[in-house]
Amino acid sequence: MTLLRSFGLASFLLAAACTVGDAGGPGGGSNNDGPDAGAPVAGEISGTIAADQTWSGTVTLTANATIPAGVTVTVEPGTIFHAAANAQLHVIGTLTVNGTKASPVSMEPSVASARWAGIVADAGAKVDLTYASGHGVATLVYCHEGATCGLDHVDFSDLGVAITNEGTTNLIASHIAKVSNGGVTARAGTLTIRDSYVLTSTGDIIVQSGGALVIEYSEIGDAQGSYEHCDLHIGAAGSLSITHSNIRNGVYGMMIGGTTNALIQYNNFIANGPAPAGADIDEVGTNTAADFQFNYWDHGAPTALGASYNFGSPAAAMITDAGPRAANL
Repeated sequence: MTLLRSFGLASFLLAAACTVGDAGGPGGGSNNDGPDAGAPVAGEISGTIAADQTWSGTVTLTANATIPAGVTVTVEPGTIFHAAANAQLHVIGTLTVNGTKASPVSMEPSVASARWAGIVADAGAKVDLTYASGHGVATLVYCHEGATCGLDHVDFSDLGVAITNEGTTNLIASHIAKVSNGGVTARAGTLTIRDSYVLTSTGDIIVQSGGALVIEYSEIGDAQGSYEHCDLHIGAAGSLSITHSNIRNGVYGMMIGGTTNALIQYNNFIANGPAPAGADIDEVGTNTAADFQFNYWDHGAPTALGASYNFGSPAAAMITDAGPRAANL
């Protein structure tokens, strides 16, 4: 494995392999002290990354790799990141992908028809992807309890899952498309989606089974398939807030249960169905004091869900400031 290590303004190739399981130092790390430590293979990454690195140019994750606690990997603008089928990048330290609008970072499988496993952030990890794009990944980011994950101006499609959150994750000004069932899943912790498009799933697009979910100024839609494929499937929630968003083109706009004081206001529910009216919301469990005021309903506000729901003051026309704000994209 080649380690690309940053020293001030220059980057040097570290002339040693550091693959988990290699003979050498204790615990399988290579002994890099001698002149015969081994010639590097340019751009190939695997095993334990023992020291801070900067990746640039073209790098390839050839097998599972780990960024341990205390180690930072920085990916420079314009980097092309390839990953072998099923290879996983495990982060306990820090991964910072520093793409820019003019020079994004590309993250794709080495073989176009394959998928790489994705990024797993464990407790204490910090993962930030900025201006990154790609396709063909099983789970782009699995953010465990105690980890902090940020996806800012990312553009990914053809995913199994974009995000599984149990820690703290922010999806900001991003575009996610063509995911499998539960393409964005909130299990615990806090997941915030703002100024983003999350579109097209073979099942339910956003699934919540716990924790806090906040969606603002976003567009969620195109859940495909038959009965019980919805834009949002809320099975249980520590808290739920969805405001100023478009929820559209699902078999159901939202299935909801297991909530208390859910706040769902100033959204457009459009083209969910097939209608009759009521295809926008389907109750799948007990909800207490669910506030659905001030939304626009193209089928008309739901009328048959009882006193636990407040559908008051529906908007007479589509809400113009719902959806991602162009100035933030």
